[in-house]
Amino acid sequence: MTSHPRSQFVEARTHAARERTDQQQRAVRTVAGQARDHTEFTAMLSMLGLEQCMSSPTPLGRRLAVYVDHVAAAVGVPTEATGYEVSDTATAYLGLDRRLPSRPDHDLMLLWDERLGWYVAVETTPAEGPAVVAYLDGDTVPTPDAVARFVTDLASDRSATRIRPVSPPTDRAELATRMGAVCPVPA
Repeated sequence: MTSHPRSQFVEARTHAARERTDQQQRAVRTVAGQARDHTEFTAMLSMLGLEQCMSSPTPLGRRLAVYVDHVAAAVGVPTEATGYEVSDTATAYLGLDRRLPSRPDHDLMLLWDERLGWYVAVETTPAEGPAVVAYLDGDTVPTPDAVARFVTDLASDRSATRIRPVSPPTDRAELATRMGAVCPVPA
């Protein structure tokens, strides 16, 4: 797979997000070791802006990370070609090593969005938005095997949905629960 500026940016952003999460977890462990009781522990986390780190033992970010890892394994994408982010919108990126005959100079990417589900797009320049090729119909959190079949079917020129209606916002706790049901979080 060719390294494009967009994929380099996604990789760097993913690495930075993982580093930030690791630092936050170390800070929470340090605070836990220094606090005299739960009240002090909570107050110290609040002062450091880390209260969100203890809000749920399995937040959407952790569920999404596991889900993306499972999908990447099913599709055959190495971990270093993946990325995910939970901000105002939860999203994921998987760089595919496939190309379309109609655009042989452009890599394909498999994208996920909490409202759109999975879709395949052609990588373009960073100034352009991705050119969507097809959407995976159905649930926004399908099984990894269903996503792999979608990618295989698309590469084989089997039918693909070109238009997908935007779903209403999903409750993030429900989204995390659905991801946990499809791909359990390791202990």
